[in-house]
Amino acid sequence: MFVFSGGVYARSGWWKGNLHTHSLWSDGANYPETVVDWYKKNGYQFMALSDHNILSQGDKWIDVPKSGEKYEVFKKYAERYGKEWVEQKETANTIQVRLKPLGEFRCLFEESGKFLLIQAEEITGKKPKIHINAFNLLEPIQPAQGDNESQILQDDADAVQAQSRNYSQMMFAAVNHPNFYWTLAAEDIMKVGNLKFFEVYNGHPKVHNSGDFYHTSTERMWDIILTKRLARLNLPVIYGIATDDAHKFHEFGPKFANPGRGWIMVRADYLTPESIIAAMNKGDFYASTGVLLKDVRFDGKKLKVAVDSQIGVSYTIQFIGTLKGCDLNGKPVIDANGVAIHTTQTYNSDIGRILAEAKGTAAVYTCTGDEIYIRAKIISSKLKRNASVNDEVEVAWTQPVIPNNK
Repeated sequence: MFVFSGGVYARSGWWKGNLHTHSLWSDGANYPETVVDWYKKNGYQFMALSDHNILSQGDKWIDVPKSGEKYEVFKKYAERYGKEWVEQKETANTIQVRLKPLGEFRCLFEESGKFLLIQAEEITGKKPKIHINAFNLLEPIQPAQGDNESQILQDDADAVQAQSRNYSQMMFAAVNHPNFYWTLAAEDIMKVGNLKFFEVYNGHPKVHNSGDFYHTSTERMWDIILTKRLARLNLPVIYGIATDDAHKFHEFGPKFANPGRGWIMVRADYLTPESIIAAMNKGDFYASTGVLLKDVRFDGKKLKVAVDSQIGVSYTIQFIGTLKGCDLNGKPVIDANGVAIHTTQTYNSDIGRILAEAKGTAAVYTCTGDEIYIRAKIISSKLKRNASVNDEVEVAWTQPVIPNNK
């Protein structure tokens, strides 16, 4: 629960981290050292390489043609790290390069209290294209099979929990980009009780955060999921994260899946996997595409937000939630042929509505006792740099809180 009353922390402020990115261990375009180096140089304190259905473990070699984009990426990698580090074999037409596993390259980057690497995997199903990120794993997890989206999510999340129990190590899972290929509806996610995290924002240009005519936005999905879980399904809150889903670190532009688009800020005691995960499980973090916060506090009655403002930038703070007694029933979405499609149903606009709004760099929402939950969204006037969609401004989302009605 996201309830604070001014505790003592080993570090003041927040740890910045990205939990979704790719390397040549799967479908990324750059070497893992290049990927990690970008995040460390750009002010992140932790990150996870989340390649598809694989951990950065063991012996893996890739073929690099002696011309073209892949070769240019290799040349930069070899120049940066040198012959003693880069392991390669040459054939007539290609260069075979050994990818360094996490256990070998983390020594180049990790620093106690400064930078942390968390081992991760994107558990990736093909049909349907359900993707779940799993963090702090010790062994890879194969994607669940089937054609029921909720059951696949449940099975994948159960597999993460089982590994966590088997190794007595803290792990967690998050639903990735539900609008990618329009794979998941809010109804698929809301039923899975042991999923606590959800990508409300993903920086990949193909994931459709904003939805379209037939598909709702991921933020609207979040409010529907929250309302139904808390008011009808007797399930806990689900927290929203923002990620990059970065694949390219050598070409930049709106059409590329680049780093630096979405991240989380975690208020944890220490920069360790255990401390980061414990704080996230309590909801002690926020998601951002550029807006930074000085503080977020909730005492059971009042939700307070303070922005770490920039000169010349204006801010709107929205308090969003659903009030008790709201109609919770959805209606299927019908396509042009009169057929119900697999997508989030249409719900009453009072689900996830703006309960209060303020201009400025600080605001307080006082609960009336009628709220099922409340969360804050902070919208800036600043256009996002290297956004994946036109006219995107920087935003932050705090985690949902439940009023104490006693």
